[in-house]
Amino acid sequence: MELVKLYETNYRDPVAMLRKLADDVEAGVYGDVACVGVALLADQLEVFGFGPDSEAPSVGMVLQAGALKLTMPFLHHGT
Repeated sequence: MELVKLYETNYRDPVAMLRKLADDVEAGVYGDVACVGVALLADQLEVFGFGPDSEAPSVGMVLQAGALKLTMPFLHHGT
C-alpha cells in the first residue's frame, strides 16, 4: 500500500482533488485498485468505501493504514 500526496492540484479544493484522483485511478496510475476509502468531515463524519474489496473491514484497514502512514513521522521525530 502506498500513500500518495496529491499536490498537483489545489489540495484545499476537495472536489478538484477527488476528480483528479478518479482520473488517475481510471488511467491506471496506481495499478489495479481493489479498495478506496474516503472519509468526509463536514457537519458530520461520513466514511465511504469503493471497489471490489470494499466491504467494511477492508475500508477500515485502508483508512487505518493511511492514518498510520501520516502519523508515523511524528512518532519517530527526534529518534
